[in-house]
Amino acid sequence: PAPAEPGASPAPAEPGASPAPAEPGASRAPAEPGASPARAGTLRALAAAVGAGLLYTVACPPYPFAAAAWFVPALLMVPCRGLAAWRALLCGAVFSLVMGTGVTGWAFHASLEYFEFHRLAAGAFVVAVWMVYGAIPFGLMLAAYARWADRLPSAARAPFAAWLWVAMEWLRTTLFTGMPWELLSHSQFRSLWLVQVADLGGAYAVSFLVALASVAVAEWLRDGRSAPALVRSAPRRLAPAAVLLVAALVYGARTEPQYGAGDDGPSARVAIVQGNVPNAYRWQRSHMERTLATYVRLTAEATRATRPDIVVWPENAVDFYLEREPMMRSQLAAAAARAPSGLLIGSPRLASATEARNSAQLVAANGRVLASYDKQHLVPFAEASADEAGAEPRYAAGPRAEPMLASIGRLGTMICYEVIFPRLVSDLVRQGAQVLVNLSNDSWLDAGDGAALEQHFSMAVFRAIETRRDLVRVASRGASGFIDAYGRIIETVPRNTAGTLVERVRLRGGLTPYVRFGDAWIFLFGCAIVVGLRPWARARTP
Repeated sequence: PAPAEPGASPAPAEPGASPAPAEPGASRAPAEPGASPARAGTLRALAAAVGAGLLYTVACPPYPFAAAAWFVPALLMVPCRGLAAWRALLCGAVFSLVMGTGVTGWAFHASLEYFEFHRLAAGAFVVAVWMVYGAIPFGLMLAAYARWADRLPSAARAPFAAWLWVAMEWLRTTLFTGMPWELLSHSQFRSLWLVQVADLGGAYAVSFLVALASVAVAEWLRDGRSAPALVRSAPRRLAPAAVLLVAALVYGARTEPQYGAGDDGPSARVAIVQGNVPNAYRWQRSHMERTLATYVRLTAEATRATRPDIVVWPENAVDFYLEREPMMRSQLAAAAARAPSGLLIGSPRLASATEARNSAQLVAANGRVLASYDKQHLVPFAEASADEAGAEPRYAAGPRAEPMLASIGRLGTMICYEVIFPRLVSDLVRQGAQVLVNLSNDSWLDAGDGAALEQHFSMAVFRAIETRRDLVRVASRGASGFIDAYGRIIETVPRNTAGTLVERVRLRGGLTPYVRFGDAWIFLFGCAIVVGLRPWARARTP
């Protein structure tokens, strides 16, 4: 028989034959249940999972260590190679808990403030969320890698791991309504050359590149017997990842133009207003007029020097039903008159006597509502829960994604965390949206460090690149600002301040490959892996 490939696991011995001695550095067969080598391997994998969770945390905003994300897939996946499935599932749960509570530590504060939980209940709620939305997808990913990695050619492990990673992220996005908060790719939002490939395969394409490079290097180092062997195997083991990474950077460098270059098409001037109104004022009659007066005053200041085409207020800027408040509606009309295309506000809307919608409404100078968009993806346990007392209409999801037609063009409007769902935003663009507008109220999430606010804004960068649309984001206390179609953050309003910005945005057309084909490439790549590696895996199955 031909000698085994460097780094590959030895073939199973014939029945009754004495096992051949393992080569230095080669993977050993799984130990008997309860044996100390298995326990030691599990402890190493658990320690690596904790380290990977900590690195993931500091790779995400507000921390500036985005490079740490490149170590995470290797540290998480490679130590699980050869573990029993239940041990790999345990590693996934540990990683999810460390990463989830590290990245979304603000969720504890949000649970206390929004749901008024007891502190113990708030902590249990955060853990439960990450056990569902993190432990399941991460655990399945690690179990699959632990089961199959040793059965594959050594050079195929990194592509397999990278595909498992993006399949896991897709599952995070869709499982139980989805919760794709801070995917691996989102940590790279400042690396503009790297992230331009998102218009081809979405944020998942960037995650694929990071996971591919990370695992390729780690598997190469793990399987190396000596320095000369590492040098000899480097081209075969590292070349595919290196070539794809360089190709992505070249694509990004050639795709991203100089700011302002080629932006001579139709455009509009947009004013955004960040009111910085405390949450304690919401839904309180005594504060409604004061809140409205704050936004009207800021709008007057924003439009005094320059006359924008449209003014945008954040989600919940108006926390009363326009249908019930004709006097306050007249104040909105006065603010809307300061822009030719009117005033876009976040406010509730009555769909019936018992049902309300979290809406964005375009108000004209005469106070008439010209168009509206109803939030489709409600926040689980918050908006999606019914009013137990029945005193107020309960929120329900909007029927479909449709751009709002304004005199300046078609506005692809999203409310709050809808912007983290790529399919929803792509649907708006396929329906004809020329510019994206995200209204949000992140103040419930702000624990004082600004982490949630910056994380939410960083994820919006990818929706702009995926669709090649300029994106306008306005939040009640931040982060508010403008992002162009190449992911460049043009300008922002300082968080936790009352302020305004006026910028020109481009009204764009055309559909990117990602908008046209979506996530189909993930499924096709998975099929190619199954078809291409099935004969090899079957031949190596004991």
